[in-house]
Amino acid sequence: MVNHVHHIGCLVSSIEESIIDYKLLYPTGEVSEIYYIQSQKVRVCFFSLCNTKIEFVEPADPNSPLIKMINKNINYYHIGLLTNDINGEIERLEQCGYRLLNLFRSEAFNGNHCAFLYNNNLHMIELIEI
Repeated sequence: MVNHVHHIGCLVSSIEESIIDYKLLYPTGEVSEIYYIQSQKVRVCFFSLCNTKIEFVEPADPNSPLIKMINKNINYYHIGLLTNDINGEIERLEQCGYRLLNLFRSEAFNGNHCAFLYNNNLHMIELIEI
């Protein structure tokens, strides 16, 4: 079962520039360390904005398909949801028509399992096992 929303994923060309921009919007926002997610070949960090987080996702590979999304001005592209049963939630969502893109361990979540899934409208979610 999904416990709550953890973050909204936002594609960026530069994490450092995005932090500066969001600090103008919300000067008291806290910024996490920057993590390199080896399996996804991205750099990420979290910016606390009120009661949620924005995850800045910067492609680290020049051949990443995420670069194409940035070039098409697709910025906000997924919602991160916490769950204590990632396999059960994947199974439930697949029965509801979601498709699993990948399952991996994330350095940003202490090596916990994460999974990206999308629905028929190509809306993407990230499940994060807690």
